[in-house]
Amino acid sequence: MLPDVLKPNDYQERETKLTEKISQGKSEGQPGDIMAQLYNEVGLAKYMQVKFKEALKDYDTGLTYCGTIAALHYNRATILYRMGDFEEALIGFQTAVKLDPTNE
Repeated sequence: MLPDVLKPNDYQERETKLTEKISQGKSEGQPGDIMAQLYNEVGLAKYMQVKFKEALKDYDTGLTYCGTIAALHYNRATILYRMGDFEEALIGFQTAVKLDPTNE
């Protein structure tokens, strides 16, 4: 049996909970970096469910809140790569490395 963290339903549940936190964060006026992290996390949950277009939108939204989070650029680039947009993916990977050169 798979550990709970690997079951698809867990990613759906995580997506739901994070979407609620995003709505709450918007209404409470959370700082941009917090909102960006939430969008990154919900994007990851969608990515794990192979909802690439939805995840890409979340990463794009997260970047509007805070464009200096390397993980957002990296995760966005990963989806672009998987979707075959290699040039745009390369730009995203390079941006992620510039923002956090120590991240392996």
